[in-house]
Amino acid sequence: MSRLRTRDVRGSDEIRSFFDGISGDYRESHGGAGRLLEYRLTLMRRLLGSGCGGVLLEIGCGPGVHLFPLAAPYDRAIGVDLSPGMIAAAETIRRTHPHAARIELHAGPAERLSSVDSRTVDAAVCVGAFEHMSDQPAVLREVHRVLKPGGRFVCLTVNGDCLWYRRIAPRLGYAVKHLSSDRFVTGRELRALLRDAALETRELGYWRFVAAGDMPGWAAWTFAALDCAGSFFKPAFLRGGLYVCATRN
Repeated sequence: MSRLRTRDVRGSDEIRSFFDGISGDYRESHGGAGRLLEYRLTLMRRLLGSGCGGVLLEIGCGPGVHLFPLAAPYDRAIGVDLSPGMIAAAETIRRTHPHAARIELHAGPAERLSSVDSRTVDAAVCVGAFEHMSDQPAVLREVHRVLKPGGRFVCLTVNGDCLWYRRIAPRLGYAVKHLSSDRFVTGRELRALLRDAALETRELGYWRFVAAGDMPGWAAWTFAALDCAGSFFKPAFLRGGLYVCATRN
């Protein structure tokens, strides 16, 4: 693999440009795409619960990898992404989706969800994107604004407590961020961010995530084993991914 290098960015325009640049060749880089997608979807569906109908929102939807499979039970599904290139890629797929008429896509920042009215969303999700959002408190305030009372927010992100990110990679000189603005939060930090946004944490835990495409081969194999062990023995520092389900009261 080519060694990951962190791109220095200054502001949302440069972040947008980065994701526009990879939108035409965006794909799973950390393992078998179908297997990993199904794993994430299974976890998200459990956290979202059994409710049907209403409005689903994905923040940082990219090309719609998660939005499209989750859309079926909802009356309306909305995808928002900072990158117009990602939205264009998603639109190409949406046109042939069986529920195309119920899916809409918008380019715009997660910090200002101007295309979504207040108190209209039943379920909001964010997968693999929160770590790239430069103003995370503002994002969560917007989540609170658009959710209906009782609406759920499900987020899958990188675990900032992970041993690889916090200690090993820095000591060995390996980059772990794609962008200089990336921020990997810990479980404690995420709870505090949610509390400050008036969102109540219902469940917080760890999911199987090994950024194999961003690591040297030996590290990917090692941390895959450690992450598996961590799922049984529970130390947070062994887990690569952090998830949360929160609600607006």
